[in-house]
Order: sequence, then C-alpha cells, then structure tokens
Amino acid sequence: MKRITTKSVGNNYVEIEEDIVLDDTAKTRTVFRPAMHPEGIRGEIIRFKKGPDGSFEEPVPINFNSIHENEGIKITLPTDAVNVLFQRLKELRKLLEEKGVHYGTHEFTIVDENSLVINDHTKAKAIEQLINSNYEEDVWEVLNREKPTIASRLANVKIHEDRKGALDIFCNMLNEDLPEDEWQKFFENNQWIFGYGLRYQFLNVIQSQPNYGGTTVTGRGGQRGDFLTASSALTKYTCLVEIKKPSTTLLQNNAYRNGVWAISSELSGAISQIQVNCAQWEMSGSKNEENREKLGELVTVSPKGIVVVGSTSELDLWSKRNSFERYRRELHNPEIITYDELFERARFIVEGELYEPHTLKDDDIPF
Repeated sequence: MKRITTKSVGNNYVEIEEDIVLDDTAKTRTVFRPAMHPEGIRGEIIRFKKGPDGSFEEPVPINFNSIHENEGIKITLPTDAVNVLFQRLKELRKLLEEKGVHYGTHEFTIVDENSLVINDHTKAKAIEQLINSNYEEDVWEVLNREKPTIASRLANVKIHEDRKGALDIFCNMLNEDLPEDEWQKFFENNQWIFGYGLRYQFLNVIQSQPNYGGTTVTGRGGQRGDFLTASSALTKYTCLVEIKKPSTTLLQNNAYRNGVWAISSELSGAISQIQVNCAQWEMSGSKNEENREKLGELVTVSPKGIVVVGSTSELDLWSKRNSFERYRRELHNPEIITYDELFERARFIVEGELYEPHTLKDDDIPF
C-alpha cells in the first residue's frame, strides 16, 4: 500500500508531496517529483548528492543560461528505475481519472494488486488496513455488490454487538438514580427496545418531547410528552409513551384495606397525564395541518398510551403483586410496563429467539 498526498498550489494544479524514488545509492538519490492537473501528469527528475552521513538537502537548480553551448546535464535511469517510474505513473494516472484534482490537501492509498497477497493470516489485517485508510465505505460497497448475503450477516452481527452494549448500559443505569431526561436520551438512542418489547408490536419513534395539542409537534406550549411513536405496517397507528423513573413507586406506602393496595400518586398522575395527552393528540394535534405534513400518513384512532415506570422489586408481598397486576390488567389505556420488565424484554431480543445472529466462518470472508 502506498500513500499519496496531494496539495493544491494553484488553480486545478496539485503537487504530490511524496517523491518517487527511482534510484538510491550510497552517494546519490534520484527521484521523480510529480504534479497533476486535469489534463495529465507532469513532474521533475531530480538527482541529489548525499553527504558523508547519508543526508541530502534540496539541490540548487542550475541556470542553463550560464552553461556553454553544447553542454548539458545527463541523468541515466537504470532499468529498475524506469520500471518504477512507469508503474507509479500508471497509478497516478488512475488516481487522476478516478478522483480528479481537488483544492486543498488530500490523502489517498494505492494498493499494488500484484503485491497484495491475502491468506488466512493476512486477511483480517488487509481489511483493517482498508478501513484505517478511510476505505470503509468502499469495502461495504464492494460487499453489497459482490456478496450481499455476507454484507447483511456482517451488519446483523454489528447490530447484535451494539445491542449487547446497550443492554449492559441499561443494566448499569438501573443501579443509578438518574433523572427522567437521561432515560429519555437512552431510549431515543435505542429505539429497538420499544420496537420489540411492547407486545412485540414494531414501534418507531417519530418525535421525542412532542407537543400533543395547542401547537405543532416541534413548537412550544400545549400538552407535552416524552415520545410519539408509530407502529410499522401498511397502516401506521400512533402510540404515546410517557417515561418515569425506575425509582418511582407503584403503590401507596400503606395498604388501603387488608390485602388491598392502591396505586401511588406518582403513577396515578402519570396515567392521567398520558390519558389527557392521548385525547388531546386525537382531537387536536393529529389534525394540525403542519403536523400532518411533517408526520406523513400516520393514523390516529384512540391512540394507545404506554407508561414506563418503577420496578416490580417493590412488589414484595403477594397482596401487592395481586393488587398491582389486577389494576393494570383492567386498565384499558395506558399500558403500564416496569423498567425491569422492559429490561428483560430487551434481553430477550439480544439473547433469545427474536434475534439470533449468524456465525461467520473463515470461508465467508470474500477476500
């Protein structure tokens, strides 16, 4: 692999910063110093005389006006030097044809097809070099064109690894007392958790921190929530999500009656809030002309609401579990899901049957 750096020195004219070494002896070095313009390649052949320590400095050009008639300078290029010059000119010509001449400083990497030997020991290194040389996009383009199945499998592996990392972050966040907006950012960056986790209905986040009525989804005022989502199908139905904290209590501190526990004021308030938001969105926000244009063909019919809140670890008595589960089972809207339940559903996506990444074998690498 050879690195080529072009630097503009004029209009549609660039110099190559790396000299092409044609001949190198103990006392001299001969180089070709190329430049490019849209019409082709030009350059200078320069011969340096080395000092006793092998170093050399930029030579002072000879003024041809000062030399006598019939005098000149002769530079002999050995066969190997001519071969090097021919090969490098071909590379520069190909670079000019494919990339052209651009203003500023740019770096390119040239791969010598004759010297690029790929085997079981070097294939990973070769791919790494291509990626490190800013050819990652080209690698994926070739894979998609030549081996689309492998490209899809590699993409699935990457998605799986990203989701495993997000699952670890989710677990760590559950052990911290984080504000609601931190959870909102996390779920916004990991929309797949909502997509599979809620009754296995595929949901896409349409707008974070939306306004549900009184203004547009991106404006100020009106009823504001955490997420406006939509199911993924030929008909896309809107769904509203409200996010509370894992530490938000689900039930009152004391039993309402013997064996009966009432829901907490925090949960009651969240339920009332999203019920109002759902009604406001159906009656006002979804009918706003700007919202309809922005959100496309979303359908709003008695929108579903979801509240993410608390943890079932709070339900340490059978009477608490019984009271909470009966309450949410009989609640028509919204659906209540706790953080630990959402975490387990996310883990099921990563480790369970909904997603099982293919294992890549050495024979799958198309190089």
